[in-house]
Amino acid sequence: MIDKPHFLGDNPINNVKEDLFNFKHYAEKVQKLIQLNSDNPDPITIGIYGEWGEGKTSLLNLIENKIEHFEKNKDGKEYLKYRFNPWRYSNEDEMLFDFFDGLAKMFYVEKKDTWQKIGHQITRYSKYLKALKISTTLGVPKTLGTSVSFDVNKIFETLGESLSGEQITLESLKNKVNDSINDAKFKVIVFIDDIDRLDKNEIYTILKLIKLNASFNNFIFIVSLDINYVSKAIKNRFGEEDNDGKMFLEKIINIPIHVPRVEEADLKEFFQIKLSQIKNALDIKNKDRLNEELKGINREFSGRYFKSPREIIRILNSFFISAFAIGNEVNLRDLFWIEYIKIKNGECYKSIKNYLNIKTFLEEGTVIDFNDDIGEDGNLNGTRKNLMDNFNNVKDVVDFLFPIKGGGFLSGKIDPDILEQELRINSREHFEKYFSFHTIRKLSNIKILEIEKLIADNNNDDLKRIIEDLFLDQTQQYKVLYRIEIFIKNIAAPDRRNFFYEFLLRNLIIIPESEKDMFGLDYRLRLIELIGSKLSSDSENDNEKISLKLASLLDLNNLCHYSRKFKDSVIKPKLIELISNKAENELTTEYPFYLILQNSNKMIMNYWKETNPERFNKYIEDTLISEERISKLIRNFPGVWNGTKVAALEYDNYKYLKELLNVDFIYGKLSELNPLLVEKINNRDDAQFNDFDENSEEDNLKQFIFWYKFEKLKPENKQ
Repeated sequence: MIDKPHFLGDNPINNVKEDLFNFKHYAEKVQKLIQLNSDNPDPITIGIYGEWGEGKTSLLNLIENKIEHFEKNKDGKEYLKYRFNPWRYSNEDEMLFDFFDGLAKMFYVEKKDTWQKIGHQITRYSKYLKALKISTTLGVPKTLGTSVSFDVNKIFETLGESLSGEQITLESLKNKVNDSINDAKFKVIVFIDDIDRLDKNEIYTILKLIKLNASFNNFIFIVSLDINYVSKAIKNRFGEEDNDGKMFLEKIINIPIHVPRVEEADLKEFFQIKLSQIKNALDIKNKDRLNEELKGINREFSGRYFKSPREIIRILNSFFISAFAIGNEVNLRDLFWIEYIKIKNGECYKSIKNYLNIKTFLEEGTVIDFNDDIGEDGNLNGTRKNLMDNFNNVKDVVDFLFPIKGGGFLSGKIDPDILEQELRINSREHFEKYFSFHTIRKLSNIKILEIEKLIADNNNDDLKRIIEDLFLDQTQQYKVLYRIEIFIKNIAAPDRRNFFYEFLLRNLIIIPESEKDMFGLDYRLRLIELIGSKLSSDSENDNEKISLKLASLLDLNNLCHYSRKFKDSVIKPKLIELISNKAENELTTEYPFYLILQNSNKMIMNYWKETNPERFNKYIEDTLISEERISKLIRNFPGVWNGTKVAALEYDNYKYLKELLNVDFIYGKLSELNPLLVEKINNRDDAQFNDFDENSEEDNLKQFIFWYKFEKLKPENKQ
């Protein structure tokens, strides 16, 4: 059994307990007006005017409430209520005749002669109207000289009414209805709702019914309508302008009553009550986040954003459906306001939904603000200017959902990491989920919450399993990595932080291999450097013990990347010593480390030489047994473009090489192995410096020979 409502009802209120807008006070005044009109036998029509969703039916219900229990004088009239809904009928004739049939039955219910008489007279009147309709529809004269007759009175008699010599007319039958109502001392109040849902012919039929066919004595019609809609619907019967329709309505409606304006405080209270109902029905795992984000929605509420209570219901129901589908994966505050845009301006929503900017969706951590014209200085441009210029009724909401350099819910610099953590719509990582309503091929926030719990529980095995599973989808690996980086940056508790850092460094194998980025870093190196950076910059905690423990877990290459982030840290000398010891104990002469081009190679050389220059020099000299090895050693010193293309060995590169390596030994060894090459290089052209394309190993070797000769053999050229 479902005990929570999963949609907000749009039903009008039926009693004062449901009246959240204080309509009851106005309704009581209208009730009093009806009471004071008790002695007036003339038919009266009261019109309740209001736009869609403003509460016309609710006000109508409150007016109807308790009318049959009006206090009256000793000789005062009884009141009979008759609720007629014209929306249920398929054509005008059916609507017209059922009105009278239903009205007559109201009187037949009571076993009183006076009531029965009224019912009988209304029935006769209705049948005569039907006879007139049949006669008119057939469109033939009373007699065609045949046995078939279409005389109205004959049709009336055929419908079951005996004429008994009476001279029957519609007017005489109407007078009989009036007389019987007067004798019974009755006031009949007819409530007609929803006529602005009818088509133009049906609307005209209802108005004709009120003004002509059912304008009995002691009748009060109370009709709810949108005057603008109804005026447009009937204008062509009385003219061409909308005002022609309004002028006709003025002849029908004796007393116009406009739905009271809903005060903003009442509207906000209504909104809060309905939002609370949604909150109770949502299954959001993080209750603190649920409360905080719904508070944000409530704080930002303003009456100027909503036209009517019904519009609030529509927007909240749309929000609920979306939140039910994806509420654990997005920021609920942002979800509400994007659903608001969807309901208020479908074209604006479509423009945002279909937004695709290549730069935005390729760069990690990008903040979406729609200012996407290249070269602009931050002023409104591109897609954003289009949104602001063309969708005026929701541009304020667009502004605080997608702020530029702060504003709205942020101020100052917009931090992509914070947006990602808070599942914001203007985060590149989450934008698409607000429109696709699923997390297939996306990083689920449910998984993120599970990871957080596993970290808190120090659960190594399950944490390894879930991260391995997340990396299985190769198209989403960069998103998983980005989220792990967020964890590294933001875990505050030292015990949890230390557990997670150690977990990552012990399980680097689960981080997939990747292409190197523009800085020469793959996924694993990015995480290692980030961990080093966070530990070295955390001045509030004594991180020496955990920093050295993590360093001991790393191989030589990874350790260099880790250590370089400590810079001026007091533990940097210990890390340098650790690098040097690893180099001496782990590096072999059979396959020298410098053969594989890595950013860490120069760091190994630098720290090893700084700690133990004799052992370092001997290792280099022992390994340089071929021209190929010499070329690969020199290859470590030129610059690298985009993490892959090796540049020329420029003079600054050569000078740094000379600081670390014995260039005399290298040049001498090269002279032994390839004297012709050494002899051949005498000027810059011979060295084939290439400033545009990648330089080969041979190019770098020639460039080394050139710079050596430049310094050694031509001292006057020294710079």
